[in-house]
Amino acid sequence: MDRLVHHGEVPSFRELCAQVLTPQTRYLVLDLDRTIHLGRDLGEELGWELCAYQGYGQEHFGRIGHLQRSKGFLLDWSHPLKTSRYLALGLRIWAYPGVYYGLWGKAAGRIDWLRRRGFRRFVADPARAAQRVPQLALLRHLQTASEEVLRELAGRIWRRHEPDQVIDREDLAWVRGRWPEVEVVLSSASPKPIVEVAGEALGVDHVHYSTLGHLNSGEGKIERLRELCELVGNPRVEIVGISDTSRGEDHCWAEHFTRVVDINSPTPFPTIVSVDSPLLEVHSAIVLTRRERERRAAGDAAYLDPRRKKLVTAQAKRELTRQDLERRLGWLLDHVNALASVPGNITGDLAYRLAVLREASTSLVRI
Repeated sequence: MDRLVHHGEVPSFRELCAQVLTPQTRYLVLDLDRTIHLGRDLGEELGWELCAYQGYGQEHFGRIGHLQRSKGFLLDWSHPLKTSRYLALGLRIWAYPGVYYGLWGKAAGRIDWLRRRGFRRFVADPARAAQRVPQLALLRHLQTASEEVLRELAGRIWRRHEPDQVIDREDLAWVRGRWPEVEVVLSSASPKPIVEVAGEALGVDHVHYSTLGHLNSGEGKIERLRELCELVGNPRVEIVGISDTSRGEDHCWAEHFTRVVDINSPTPFPTIVSVDSPLLEVHSAIVLTRRERERRAAGDAAYLDPRRKKLVTAQAKRELTRQDLERRLGWLLDHVNALASVPGNITGDLAYRLAVLREASTSLVRI
């Protein structure tokens, strides 16, 4: 890797693209959840929305559905029987997946001994491994509704969160106007209805989504991209990936793409990759939502969304060259290589130690 750039706050998504896309770029790969919108997981919200639709019934949901603001329960205590039916449905579908992910996905991320135990159990990051259970629960639940209903609910969710959009159709039209050879891929772990609605609204060229037969997350996204371009990972094909990288799901992009960009991210891309990676640059940026841009233009000094408390880093731009990275990370890279060269199959303890070192590399380059 030759370059790491912390952009701080950029004026717009277009300004960011002007610094990471080139005339040689052939694919721009965008994540959906928490990337297109600030902090919004649209696939998860589709599950909540369908649960309310089925629990209350179409007619009653039509009267109260506008009260659903984001993921969470939609309670109507003026109709206790309907609310009880809705809650019972939610518990039946989500109790086990919720507890399972709460333990291995959230608690393990905060409690080190539990995280280490999770690595031993999954021989991988437990937060990412545990996602499979709620993902499959959601996909099975969606099979109980018609495509027409799912697209209607997905459209409601999309429209509800327009003020939180970071990237919109006009942005991608601008990208095409400046780099006509670029194909835009929306690649998401979310299910088909919400990804298709998002893809149509944004005007992308390709949409990749999860099905019961293929969970489009982690390396699964790379598998789908290879169906589109078999030379993914070849240095001759320039690919730029932009994601919020929440939970590290898209960190594997750094092993296959030319440039990766984390925006509004709690877990930035790693700066240590394998020697076979075509990665040249890692970028990190704060990109404002539509609502934030409007507030800033109106002169509001407190224009940043309160949810950014865990996301916002230094506002000033900072760039590190390969030599800078080697000075900061040389000793750490030696440790990573020593662990990675241990003979035999990788164990949970070894995977845990490698993960901790890679995370340390991200922290060290932000000091």
